[in-house]
Amino acid sequence: MNVPSFPFELKLTCSPAKVADAAELSALFNAIADADDTPERLSETSMKHELESYFDPLEGRTVVARDEAGKIVAYATVYSRLAEAEEMRAYINLYVDPTWRGYDLEDQLIDWGIAVGTAVLEEVAAERRFICGWLYKKQEQMAARFAARGFTPIRHWWEMECLLNRPMRSPQTKGFEVVPWLPEFDEPARLVYNAAFADHWGSTPMDEGQWQKQVIASPGFRRDYSFVAVAQGQVVGYSACEEYPEDWDAAGRSEAWVGGLGVLREWRKRGIATALLIRSMEAMQAAEIEAAMIGVDSDSPSGAQHLYADVGFITKITGTTWQLEVD
Repeated sequence: MNVPSFPFELKLTCSPAKVADAAELSALFNAIADADDTPERLSETSMKHELESYFDPLEGRTVVARDEAGKIVAYATVYSRLAEAEEMRAYINLYVDPTWRGYDLEDQLIDWGIAVGTAVLEEVAAERRFICGWLYKKQEQMAARFAARGFTPIRHWWEMECLLNRPMRSPQTKGFEVVPWLPEFDEPARLVYNAAFADHWGSTPMDEGQWQKQVIASPGFRRDYSFVAVAQGQVVGYSACEEYPEDWDAAGRSEAWVGGLGVLREWRKRGIATALLIRSMEAMQAAEIEAAMIGVDSDSPSGAQHLYADVGFITKITGTTWQLEVD
């Protein structure tokens, strides 16, 4: 296994992550989030799901660094949804215990991620290959480390919020029907996702197994907040929603996420996305959720950011995808 080469005096040992590490990794993730004042937290259950569903195999796609006592003080991951496409990307994430900063562990983990990501992308046919990392705007020191290695800020993202302490407006549903997301709609919704996001930056299709593991089996997936739009006997849009109570203490309120909202291109501009969004928000409201959250590419080709603003969403937090092209 390719491992980071930490300075000898640090006496750190490296190995792949294991599912059995989920509790310790979630505790480390949350300690880092507390120190950096970032919004996301991970429960042990969510961390276990992430390890089991996104990094296959764990050996080669993950690394943990332990101190002399065996405590995990840093870890990193590389994820890529491989498919044949003109452009393919691998995403690196790294986390260092705040008490272990200042030893350049971050640099070694970034270099490890670049090397692993490059090797992963060699497995598929693509005209161009990129290594990417996502950072909150406030993570300036990490951004500087990416920039020093030739990464450039390529995409900007908004995390938007809408308080649910007011009546929802009634959407128009002419020519389609919004219905609860039953298990029978799992596969049609996947096909809508693949088609709807085919023209979006960085998007790659999901096969049935990936969709089931990463979306349907996610511990955060809330089928009761999720809906599909049906027209002429077929699913033409979906709203996939999630809930992560582990985030609520840091947020100071209860929140639920619209994790995915997609409409087939030939069915856009008919109010379907708005109707799906409002139905999901009504379901959250009925469950006494205080705020709806959604993430959006600020340059979304579908103009989704304007749709969200029209419903009442405002930007809360911004982030940036940094990108490095590799051979």
